[in-house]
Amino acid sequence: MILRFHWITLIMIYLVIIAGSIVRITESGMGCPDWPKCFDQYIPPTDVSQLPENYQLFYSSKREKKIKKFTSFLTNIGLEEKAILIQADKSLLYEQPFNVWNTWLEYINRLIGALAGIFIFIGFLLALFTKRQKGLRIFLGLGLILLTLFQAWWGSMVVATNIVPWVLTVHMVIAALMILWQIIIISVWSDSTVAIPKKLKIIAFVGLVFFLFQIILGTQVRQIVDHWLDSSSRNELIFQDFSLFLSHRTLALAIVIYSIILGSYAFFRKINLIEIYLFAICVLAEALVGKVLADFNLPALLQPIHLLLAMVSFGSLSRIVVNYQIDKT
Repeated sequence: MILRFHWITLIMIYLVIIAGSIVRITESGMGCPDWPKCFDQYIPPTDVSQLPENYQLFYSSKREKKIKKFTSFLTNIGLEEKAILIQADKSLLYEQPFNVWNTWLEYINRLIGALAGIFIFIGFLLALFTKRQKGLRIFLGLGLILLTLFQAWWGSMVVATNIVPWVLTVHMVIAALMILWQIIIISVWSDSTVAIPKKLKIIAFVGLVFFLFQIILGTQVRQIVDHWLDSSSRNELIFQDFSLFLSHRTLALAIVIYSIILGSYAFFRKINLIEIYLFAICVLAEALVGKVLADFNLPALLQPIHLLLAMVSFGSLSRIVVNYQIDKT
């Protein structure tokens, strides 16, 4: 029963990522100018008449204060150059006009995130009352809470900085790490005794590192394209003009070949792990979706599907790395 709860928590984390993707493609990320409230309300407005006349100026000034705190944090951790660039970019203070659809999409995204947070917190409480591996389970539960809180705070910085590209990329990396962390929690609670060859573990770990890098590349490509679309027509979009896209595409081809090799290795060695075949299927499907996205100017419907396939692939590799023991025979 508890193990099933942890699986549901993992699904909730995936739902948060998908909701965030939908917010991203609908450009609703700035639908709520503040955090954790939305327009300083727990239930956001449905019409601009419910806001004061100078609301844009008011939230712009609040954003300026948050940016100062954020850049101070960046300076303190050694990212002074990034801090200076953010401080110098006055466009970050722009407050978009109220749009009810953007506001409520972002609000629903936050509700899903809050619900996932509740699941994560309950998972920690369950660890407090366990008997076996209590210390490890408490550590993992508390660690995920801290990671979630950091992700929530960083998400507020994504809003405060008007979605600066590298800040959003870090946001995505943290989401991937949350998936990995929850899979570790599931593995500890399941007490799996299944053993796999050491070579397979190593192959999966190397693939996991490269796949995380691919997620980072993909996020950066999307940011560059979004910036380009600010001043150009979508019909004129040619992905091949972006060097970063070429790197993303090359690594995608390498990962496709890797997935085929991994699946073939498992098949001929008669290693029946569903995660391997799920990974291979998702990678191939993701590559196909990515091809359609590149050739048909980023169809909105396929963007969250592309991200979901990427995250499921990442989760499948994570499961191979952390859930199974090494066969010592």
